[in-house]
Amino acid sequence: MRVRTGIAGTLAAGAMTMTLLAAQAHAAVIWNAEALSDPDRVFENVGSNCSDTGNSVTAVQDSAARGMVWRYEKASGSNRCESKGVATNNVNYVFQNGTTRFFGWESRLSSAVDNHAVFQWKSNTDGAQNWPVVLKMVGGHLTMLQRQPNAAEQTIWTSPAPVGANSWNRIAVGMKFSDTVDGGWVQLWFNGVRQTFKQGTPESTQHWKCQTWDTPGGGNKPKWGVYGAKDHSVIHSINDLKMGNTVEDVD
Repeated sequence: MRVRTGIAGTLAAGAMTMTLLAAQAHAAVIWNAEALSDPDRVFENVGSNCSDTGNSVTAVQDSAARGMVWRYEKASGSNRCESKGVATNNVNYVFQNGTTRFFGWESRLSSAVDNHAVFQWKSNTDGAQNWPVVLKMVGGHLTMLQRQPNAAEQTIWTSPAPVGANSWNRIAVGMKFSDTVDGGWVQLWFNGVRQTFKQGTPESTQHWKCQTWDTPGGGNKPKWGVYGAKDHSVIHSINDLKMGNTVEDVD
């Protein structure tokens, strides 16, 4: 191997070091749920939320471009098929109040029928919120709802256009976890575009302040899959599911 010496070699080595440090600084992907193994190795809980006959969570081959994807199949007559929480090699990730996390994934639904949720920031117990944030299908549109403690749910965002069946859409959700009423926040990207909440109202914003850490429920965990649409068979395919410190890590 040739070893560089002198100023040129020092500058080259310095440049390589800076490049490596920059890459390490950006590489803040905390969790990558690649659809390559048993779902029990990447999610904290699958079985109890997908145990009805005809339901399943499996890794299946999609297109050549996407490769393996997670397939949530909820049968007609069943109310849900979801996974809950985050795990790496069967070690559960512990979410903490006061921190900020971003989740990103590609989503494809076999049906645009109304449901209760395709994503939930679900409380660990019922608590005062039960779920501070959910994404669900309403009237053919993907919709985000938020619920403050002991208050009614409110719709804070609706997709600009209907979400068609069997179409892929990229979603990224950022949250600061806080157990005070306006100490946390939610941010949302849809197909790479940062979204504005409550479009057309005076409080329209891209940064929705709210409580995102349920008490006395002891915090929250994410859930993906299909909840609701009991009278319909729905398949939710999820690709490139990640969790990180910034939206750039997951979008």
